Amino acid sequence: MRWQSLVASIALGLIPLAMLAVVGLRALQRASDAQARDAMTALVLGRRSTVELLLDEKLRQLRVIATSVPVAQLTDLDHLQTLLRSMQQNGGIVDLGVIDEQGQQLAYAGPYPLAHRNYRDTPWFRKVMREGACQSDVFLGYRNVPHVVVAIKTRDQGHDYVLRVTIDIDLLGTLLRQDGAESAVELFILNRAGEFQTQTSLAGRVMAKAAIGRVSPHPGVRLVATERHGRREYLATAWLRGDSWVLVARRGADSHWATFESQPAILWVLALLLVTVPVAGVLMARLRARQLRELEAYHATQVEAAAQGDKMGTLCRMAASVAHELRGPLATIGDELGQLGALLDHAYVRDVEDVRNRLDRIGTQVERSRRVTHGLVAFSRRFGPEKELVNVGAALDEALGLLESGGTPSVRLVRHYAPEVPPIHSNLAQTQQVFLTLINSALDAVGDQGEVHLHVEGSGLGVSVRIHDDGPAIPADQLRHVFEPFFSTAGASRRYWGLGLASCRDVMRSLGGRMDVTSLPGQGTTFSLWFPTAAPPQ
Repeated sequence: MRWQSLVASIALGLIPLAMLAVVGLRALQRASDAQARDAMTALVLGRRSTVELLLDEKLRQLRVIATSVPVAQLTDLDHLQTLLRSMQQNGGIVDLGVIDEQGQQLAYAGPYPLAHRNYRDTPWFRKVMREGACQSDVFLGYRNVPHVVVAIKTRDQGHDYVLRVTIDIDLLGTLLRQDGAESAVELFILNRAGEFQTQTSLAGRVMAKAAIGRVSPHPGVRLVATERHGRREYLATAWLRGDSWVLVARRGADSHWATFESQPAILWVLALLLVTVPVAGVLMARLRARQLRELEAYHATQVEAAAQGDKMGTLCRMAASVAHELRGPLATIGDELGQLGALLDHAYVRDVEDVRNRLDRIGTQVERSRRVTHGLVAFSRRFGPEKELVNVGAALDEALGLLESGGTPSVRLVRHYAPEVPPIHSNLAQTQQVFLTLINSALDAVGDQGEVHLHVEGSGLGVSVRIHDDGPAIPADQLRHVFEPFFSTAGASRRYWGLGLASCRDVMRSLGGRMDVTSLPGQGTTFSLWFPTAAPPQ
């Protein structure tokens, strides 16, 4: 108990210290977090606008060409190359192509041999034919080089055509790193499948799966704190227009220890408290241990007083029954003595056999009275801490003998004793007191008629005793209170203080055993006792 109290005292002392450290740390980190969040939010919003402007510009250029140049001129290779050079002045455009509604490329201007390729089965072609415009994810395609396609659908002379340009992905990476973006921040773009759309030296290669997995669509900028390789970091995400790409910014966060190092005064205060709290805890533990010893001594005295009071109450009830029981033997003795006196008035005794019979009846009644008074006196005197080997069946029979001598003939007591039950190491008087209290409780439950069953059997490393009555069950709302002091199910009209069962449980604990109760409507109540066969450790 001293060690438990010491641990509790130190823990209670360290709780305010931990709270102070947490509050101080959070206060210091709050400013750093707010600054990092604001910087990363502004960075992500700026880069998102730049990427969206690039894609919108390419789409706008394609729409201008589609509306101003007929398809007949677009299929002319010289004219298509002239348009490509004009678009490449702003950078980022690799090639330009015209494709019919069957996916066949009619004209191509660029560095790759793609003049007569068919794109009918490609995802981006099906999408542009379905939606009118398309911005693809990064893919290899026929050229086996990572690239992005931006395409629009136009109609000329009753037929649909697709005007497509290819964007160099290096341009996207350059846009993300422009204007001197912080070297500590990783900026990259993912598609809906969580695959890289730009190349970075730290994040990973293009088209590979990102370690952060998929990012669910959300409005605006979302910034969360995560951990990677045991290090805390900030992750900011913003979806581009159309929700096909998400812009990701990742930056490592300052560690908790770095925050403390920036404020050495906090470290000094924590060190001082770490020294004083254990010292105070030791002093409190010693004081608490002394108080616990005093409370244990007081509790033991109260338990002994309660058990003695319950025992005296049992003796008082038994004394009244014994007095009633002794009336019969004493009346018989008086009658026989009167008859013997009349016979002795004669000079000689004619019927010697009659005198012997009367003397035998006197002896029988005297022996009966002796057993009753001897059991009552023995029970009243046996009370102390000494433990011995106790035969449970014999101790239970002796307790029943005291009850039966007090007159309980209307209730049937049924014994179920298993053979060869090992003796227990217990206090005989306290064990019998528990038996008497529980049997009296069972007798009160069954009333003038009923049965009380007594079971004794070996159970593991101990002996099990069950006292079962077929009386009315204890209500469920009262069952959990039966072992509480001053609680009684007998009601105010009965003569109990509600200390019997409480003292029984304390006695069983002191003997190293245990006690339980079950009560079911229609089945009665059962008190279960378990006594160890070996002596409990001191």
